[in-house]
Amino acid sequence: MPHSTPSVIVVGGGAASVFVTVAVRERAAALGLPTPAITVVGNDAVVGLGLAYGRAEPHHRLNSPASAMSLSPAEPGGFLAYLDDVGWRDGDGSAASAGSFVPRQVFGHYLASAFQALLDDSASGVSFVRGDVVAVVEAEGRSTVTLADATELSADVVVLALGNPPPGRVTVPTAGVARTIDDPWARDALDGIRETDSVLLIGTGLTTIDIATSLARRHPGIVMTATSRRLLLPAVHLAAPVPPGPGLVSGDSLLAGDATPPLPELLRDFGRQLRAASAAGEPWQPVLDGVRPQIHTLWRGLGVADRKRFVAHVARRWDVHRHRMAQSVWVELSGLIDAGTLTLVSDVSGQEFDVAVNCTGPNSVAARGWSPLVDALLSAGSIVPDPTGLGFDADEAGALVSTAGAVSSRLFAVGAGLKGALWETVAVPEMRVVATRIAERVLPA
Repeated sequence: MPHSTPSVIVVGGGAASVFVTVAVRERAAALGLPTPAITVVGNDAVVGLGLAYGRAEPHHRLNSPASAMSLSPAEPGGFLAYLDDVGWRDGDGSAASAGSFVPRQVFGHYLASAFQALLDDSASGVSFVRGDVVAVVEAEGRSTVTLADATELSADVVVLALGNPPPGRVTVPTAGVARTIDDPWARDALDGIRETDSVLLIGTGLTTIDIATSLARRHPGIVMTATSRRLLLPAVHLAAPVPPGPGLVSGDSLLAGDATPPLPELLRDFGRQLRAASAAGEPWQPVLDGVRPQIHTLWRGLGVADRKRFVAHVARRWDVHRHRMAQSVWVELSGLIDAGTLTLVSDVSGQEFDVAVNCTGPNSVAARGWSPLVDALLSAGSIVPDPTGLGFDADEAGALVSTAGAVSSRLFAVGAGLKGALWETVAVPEMRVVATRIAERVLPA
């Protein structure tokens, strides 16, 4: 007898796949529906780690406080409860608090243990298949997923939780480089770097911070140079959590169905709030944090031209203030800068380095060449890049758009693939929101 609740295949074995699995199960339970059959397909043995948590080193910290990192919106204290259950303690012996910035490896273990608990429960409806998906084809009301070994799986709905691709190719800003590491997150990518090597880090974002601190811990005498056009480092979180601001006034009006104002008006409103906070001697971080829950609505309401203007002229400054580092990370990084271990230079032309590391961040998920599945879906017209080229074209619930302009009821995306469609999609709070929307679309009330 067929399962009366739509079955789901989630492609990808990282954090996003766990969020979707939990959201769909909780939605079915809330509606009193039978337990859905959910199959996660990924190429790593452990589900929940992905690159972000599976390749992290012990000192790499989350960029959000523990209070924001729970799996389920119904249990906002879930991650803190897990940390208490496992007896986690920070380096100074302190227990986790709402404002703790926990190592990424620990968060990965939280996700992996939650998924494994579902696998161990025969009544959960959750299963895992290890392999690489190379095709998804819709026919006769079902979707067939084909793996590289020719295994075929079918379900009512497929969710692409593909994670981040490797960085795109960059032009090394100096001819004097002996060798280049194109993907710093590739397995063992940094193992060939020696303490005597002079290292050029291309980029000054969060990846650069991770790689610089990792290399300095491995090789205390190493000398590194980081370069980017603007030399903007990520901002730093406040020492303790502060309630978010009210958001944009114009953004609040959207709740009443008003149209999104043009980008210049939104930026003026944002600037007014920043100046008011500065004049009052208050931190700027709550102003940005108040806007964050409105981003999906604001972004969807902007025209294509305004989205492209934002990407070209505002995005970098937004990112360095939005994706902040923990204070403990800043202490370590600033120590490297003060000691001369790491130097920030905007122009390295004419200089010579033994190794250059591409730290510019991931390429677009919608780019060709990194995933046979993405290539196949693009070629079939089942998906298209969004107008900014940052990811797939999709609606607010992650339902993917075809070349014909049709919004699919069976093919969804979550995470990095939605960056162009929703802008903020890779952090846990936004990932949790989109996973909930997918569950609501797949299982309507």
